[in-house]
Amino acid sequence: MKTLPRLLQSIAIFALALSAPVAGAAGDPVNGKVLYDANCSGCHGSVPDAIALYAAGPDLTEIKYAIANIPEMRTRPELTALTDAQLSDITAFLATYTTTAPGGVSYQGLWWKAPANSESGWGLNLAHQGDTIFASWFTYDTAGKGWWLVVTMNKTGTGTYGGDLYTTSGARFDAFNPANVTPTKVGTATLTFTDANNGTFNYVIGAVNQTKAITREAFGTIPTCTFGTVADLSTATNYQDLWWNKPANSESGWGINLNHESDTIFATWFTYDTDGTPLWLVVTANKTGTGVYSGDLYRTAGARFDAFNPASVVPTKVGTATFTFADGNNATFDYTVQLAGMAAPVHQQKQITREIFTAPGTTCK
Repeated sequence: MKTLPRLLQSIAIFALALSAPVAGAAGDPVNGKVLYDANCSGCHGSVPDAIALYAAGPDLTEIKYAIANIPEMRTRPELTALTDAQLSDITAFLATYTTTAPGGVSYQGLWWKAPANSESGWGLNLAHQGDTIFASWFTYDTAGKGWWLVVTMNKTGTGTYGGDLYTTSGARFDAFNPANVTPTKVGTATLTFTDANNGTFNYVIGAVNQTKAITREAFGTIPTCTFGTVADLSTATNYQDLWWNKPANSESGWGINLNHESDTIFATWFTYDTDGTPLWLVVTANKTGTGVYSGDLYRTAGARFDAFNPASVVPTKVGTATFTFADGNNATFDYTVQLAGMAAPVHQQKQITREIFTAPGTTCK
């Protein structure tokens, strides 16, 4: 998923092996600002965004990798012509900014309308790494069909994150092909947090401009999540995060949010229906053994996103799902699904891993 960079086609910028927050760098920051303004500000802003800061890293390794490998960058001759000395100056300029330090407030997890349970039937999954939140919103379109949208949100102020909302189409879930994924911008979204557990979600889609008060959804003990403190994600014992097909970036365009509280994982799988339109399924998977969680898969219909009514939500069981974790960063997603119109159930297995768009990622415990 190109976190909008990945889920979409820009998920390429995040596909970098992004590094830790910018530290000191050799070079001339004054000249670096001149070079940055001329070559980088058009995409990353006059005040460098989180992508620029993390991609630069403490040295030239990641920024050189980005220029050499990301299509949007390697096709720009003014970037490929930059010398190591000039890149050092740019890195020194970026080092004059600070980013979220490890141990800061993390909003990672599952959120819904406040007060809790007031609008059961839709939700917002937040994957929070560094100064970036990748949000997947599962709701309903104007016909009442399940609809998911995604947004890569950069930090714009204290407790405030914003970005463009996208919907996507793609190849059906049981014959997925990343080449068929087509993102379409439909609006914008902003998250504003008043504390670690409460905030507002504003979205603008066409003429619709609405704001929802949101809070964390608790179905067990809510874990504490921290960015940047675990270098080896395989050692994690809580699986709360955004996951996708393994190896990373091999099937950009779909993903699964795992919300792990106590001995239960509530998973939201965003993928594509038999006609290629957005499809999301949910499962409450309970622990059945060491590293094994299982439950029934449901799809739901409901009132359209801008006139939501929890009384209109209708869940339909469509299959089962099992997650088997080899460690904190590797798992098997086993599912059996039969949607309306399918002659027989489909049984498939996917190897999945965490999606890291700002290294080294966020872990919960």
